[in-house]
Amino acid sequence: MTMDSINEILDAIIRGSLLGFLAGFWLMGLAAIWKWFLGVAKRFLHWLFPKAKWFQPKE
Repeated sequence: MTMDSINEILDAIIRGSLLGFLAGFWLMGLAAIWKWFLGVAKRFLHWLFPKAKWFQPKE
């Protein structure tokens, strides 16, 4: 193996790691935004229909 091929392999490993790291952060951010949006929608529905049967707490 020459130094160029070793350098290319190491460069590919670093780029793949950075890409995976950034993709993971993007997915966690999207999951957090989606969870927040569902919470807002649920609270809006509870506000809109306060006496709904599906909203009453179980006893």
